[in-house]
Amino acid sequence: MTLEHGGGLSSTSRYSRYTTATIVIADVVASAMERTAISQQDRIVEHSFEWPECEAPHPNNFALASKLCTALILKDPTMENVITHFPSGWSSNDIIQISSHPQHFIVKLPRLQGNSDAATRCIDEAVRTGWAASHGFGPQALVVDTESGGFVMERLKGQTLTIEMIKQRLPQTVDLLRRIHGAEAADWMRKFDPTEIVKGQLDSVKAIYAMGAEEIRLVENIIYNAIKVVQGHPWVPCHNDFHSHNIFLQPSGRMMAIDFEDCDLGDPMWDLAYLIVNLELEGVSSEVEDLYGVTMRERRRVLAYIPLAMAHCATWAAIRGAPWIQHCREIMGRLKEFVQQYPGDPNNQP
Repeated sequence: MTLEHGGGLSSTSRYSRYTTATIVIADVVASAMERTAISQQDRIVEHSFEWPECEAPHPNNFALASKLCTALILKDPTMENVITHFPSGWSSNDIIQISSHPQHFIVKLPRLQGNSDAATRCIDEAVRTGWAASHGFGPQALVVDTESGGFVMERLKGQTLTIEMIKQRLPQTVDLLRRIHGAEAADWMRKFDPTEIVKGQLDSVKAIYAMGAEEIRLVENIIYNAIKVVQGHPWVPCHNDFHSHNIFLQPSGRMMAIDFEDCDLGDPMWDLAYLIVNLELEGVSSEVEDLYGVTMRERRRVLAYIPLAMAHCATWAAIRGAPWIQHCREIMGRLKEFVQQYPGDPNNQP
């Protein structure tokens, strides 16, 4: 086990007569699978979607999390470590809290044991977390285990915010986003292109027939439009997953961001559009845009990114199936409403 303490982190960071019959059979199978996917969505119970919890952490990760915190915990023979698992239904990592009063730490460990790619991604997140902490808007990364890929960070006091709480603190939230965008870029930062991310997710959706043909066509048009509209945008540090679950309010009133796994160079208008979609303000986004101070050219990019952000969420949920199908259905409903409201852009045909 090789441990590195925060401060010196560096990134380590795809022939003949039988042909017609085969095609017909394939089309029949595809059509049947598509009808099945649509039927599954139709059976969703009509109630507000609730974020699901993840599976139990890998058994080895509890002991490893405690071990990683050993050097950080002040020794008191009368105290025992309290280990708590944080449900994280959409994360590829196990999130475990280690507490030894009055100290509290968060440990992130790859759920896939012995997987070098998973370990590298987790170490990369530790690097990004350290970058955010150095600029004052993220938690401190304290220890990194280069063997497992796990890392320890400080447990911030306070709470993540609900959508309604963020709406009540919009100026402060937008200011946090501007601070991220205004921070000095690191040399390890790569380019994050959300159109490529959604393209990849849509390919996975097609492979498992998780959406109907009409919905797939809609997402394809949205990707095409976004590529056309946002070309030539600036590349600055972006969170790239800026939503309510990743915004933290401390008792002092200070706002911080967490989960910097996707932090890289990107278009700041993508972050803004993703927040707008998370707050369900896509139909009335001007308040958020005005707080950020977007220009007319930037607003065109926001309007192209808003449906792309919804397509991102919908395809991500569709790939994971139950219990995310309802979330996919709800997002697709909002997406279709938005396209009807702004028919001039997202429905451009490639």
